[in-house]
Amino acid sequence: MNAAKKIRRFIEEGHDPQQMQVLKELAAALEMGRSYDLSQLYDIDMRYFDVAIDLLKDWRFDHHISSRSKLLEQLLTEIAPEQKAADQAEEAAGGKKKKG
Repeated sequence: MNAAKKIRRFIEEGHDPQQMQVLKELAAALEMGRSYDLSQLYDIDMRYFDVAIDLLKDWRFDHHISSRSKLLEQLLTEIAPEQKAADQAEEAAGGKKKKG
C-alpha cells in the first residue's frame, strides 16, 4: 500500500489528530510545491515518521516518472514529424523501409 493510501486510512480510522496534521501538511506541501519545515517530523511517533518517509519516496518516484513522461512526450512531438518526413521522402524515392 502506498503512503497516500496509508494516510487516507489513518484519517478514516481517526488516528491521533496531532500526528495526522503533520502528515497532512507534508502531503499538501508536496502536492502544491510549497516549502515544508522538516523539523516537524521530529515531533511525530516513529510509525507516522515512517509513513512520512514513504510519502517522500513515493513523491520522488512519481515526480521522476512524470518528468520522464513529459520528456518522452516532447521528444515524440519533435521526432515524429521528422521521422514522418524521412519516411515520405524514402517512399517518394521508390525505396521501402524494412521493418524488423
